[in-house]
Amino acid sequence: MASIWLGGPLLVAVCSLTVPAAAAAQNFNPLALSLALGPSPYDLSGTGTGFAVAAGLPWEPVAGLIVEPGVTFFTYSSQFETRFNYLFPELSVQAQLPRGRVRPFLGVGAGGAFVVSGPSETVATLHAVGGVRVAIDATWGVRSELRVRAVRPWVGNTADFLLGVSRRLR
Repeated sequence: MASIWLGGPLLVAVCSLTVPAAAAAQNFNPLALSLALGPSPYDLSGTGTGFAVAAGLPWEPVAGLIVEPGVTFFTYSSQFETRFNYLFPELSVQAQLPRGRVRPFLGVGAGGAFVVSGPSETVATLHAVGGVRVAIDATWGVRSELRVRAVRPWVGNTADFLLGVSRRLR
């Protein structure tokens, strides 16, 4: 009789600990939308600090692996005071800590640079990215990252210091 009495509360405790985890796993969506912005020092046709706004769709097909297509809008003034506006569509592959609220990450990627305002130009880009994602709750998060980008690989560069928010898509 005592074993039945102890077994009941033990069974309830085990179920209460495992059911929320199973429910959370069923609600997990590996796709999110992120928006970040910040200063971007550059060395292109002149040097200085521009401004970058980035949108991305980080996708986590397996724990710890992020595939992130995204686009960054970047604006700066050249050494001849010509205003340039670039779009950088890119694809990153990132490794991050697979568990916890705070998830540091590192990655690499490639893409293109399209001038949308200023003298027309289209060139390739390569980048390295590192940062941290912090989950606020199951849906919302914040992120901070540094993306160092080679434009016309190894001719010019930008370094985006971005801070933003993310939302898991349902």
